[in-house]
Amino acid sequence: MTFDVQIAHGVEEIGEEAWNHLSGDRPFASYRWYRFGEAVLADDLPIYVILSRQGEAVGRATFWLERRESLPVRSRVVHSLVRMVLRWWPLLVCRSPLSGTSGLVLPAPPSRDAALETIIRCAQELTQQYGVSFLLFDYLEHAEMSWPGWPQDLVRVASMDPGTCLAISWPDFEGYLAHLSKKHRYNIRRNYRLAAEQGIEVKYHRTVVDVDQAMRLHENVNRRYRYPTDPWMRGVLENAGMVNAAWLAAEQEGRIVGCELMVEDGKAWLVMGLGLDYATPYVYFLLGHEDIRYAIDHGACVLRWGASSYEVKQRFGFQPEDNGNLVFAGRWASLQSLGRWVAEHNLA
Repeated sequence: MTFDVQIAHGVEEIGEEAWNHLSGDRPFASYRWYRFGEAVLADDLPIYVILSRQGEAVGRATFWLERRESLPVRSRVVHSLVRMVLRWWPLLVCRSPLSGTSGLVLPAPPSRDAALETIIRCAQELTQQYGVSFLLFDYLEHAEMSWPGWPQDLVRVASMDPGTCLAISWPDFEGYLAHLSKKHRYNIRRNYRLAAEQGIEVKYHRTVVDVDQAMRLHENVNRRYRYPTDPWMRGVLENAGMVNAAWLAAEQEGRIVGCELMVEDGKAWLVMGLGLDYATPYVYFLLGHEDIRYAIDHGACVLRWGASSYEVKQRFGFQPEDNGNLVFAGRWASLQSLGRWVAEHNLA
């Protein structure tokens, strides 16, 4: 089975109607979301591979050529090594921008495997054209790892730390509370009461009104847990108005003591950029409760909270997503071995 192949470097080359027709109802795959991604990732080159048959687009892979990949690893040595490699040989990664979701949109079987093989051949040509160090497909579901279209020489890494999500079926926040245990309901109401006694109030904003303070608080969280700050986070905060977004700011006596950004696409909300001062109690849980309330009130089907802190998130009703898998290939055997070691031993 053969496909016509188009290479584009921006969604405007494809057009909004054609792009959204192929995206369907997938969250974080719309034309609007990719315009946001291109604005935030202005230093990275988007490379979109569009497959068509008989004049109709049937599949795509959205690649990004990156030299500043931020990996969730705590080892400073590994970070230095990765930065050095990418300085000379960039990374070609297939993903939806900024969302922790895959960039593959493939037709249903029996066309799927042929489409994937075509995309991988195009990607391999791109690795030669751009002198790429690694070709990476991440945020894959477990079942996607066993598709026959993957070449045998690609490395498969399963069960990385997945994101978390809450499927929303309640008409309001009180309905959500009713499904929790009596103890958990008590703790939530107690957190609200104690936060109010401390003069803490969460305010909602359409855009981020204080980017500098948001970054300071976010970097404070990353320092506490020895995580790197994503190089694109400031761009996300500055461009949040390009998508449906809400910035939650916890204020005490006029000071912002905690914050996070909620962004939406396809009725899925994603929480990003958590920031805390750690001197003010109850803020983390208060922001978490308000995330859920806001998502329910605004018709969300799912709320995504990212990885880590699984025990706490499960108490809120969140479950791990099936998206913690990746497939990659290195430019040389030595890089392939390095990539396997980093993936298996250093990713958080």
